Amino acid sequence: MNAIDQRLAEILTDQLKVDRAAIDTDVTLDSLDIDSLVVVELALILEKEFAVPIPDGELTKEMTVGDVAHLIEDKSGGPGATV
Repeated sequence: MNAIDQRLAEILTDQLKVDRAAIDTDVTLDSLDIDSLVVVELALILEKEFAVPIPDGELTKEMTVGDVAHLIEDKSGGPGATV
């Protein structure tokens, strides 16, 4: 698990109150009970945390946790990017 994966898991558990045991790269945001309004909140948190732009609609509840991590990696300079 790289730094982005770890920080994303922390954000999901600490700020959005997702059960840490439920978080896995193959789990969708929807299956973590994250609805579309919370997806918008998550996008704003991620923009601030990682200093990357996430336009409205780019993050969806159908994305997996791994998809979100890859999106952040792509926007912040690739795998292993620092947080």
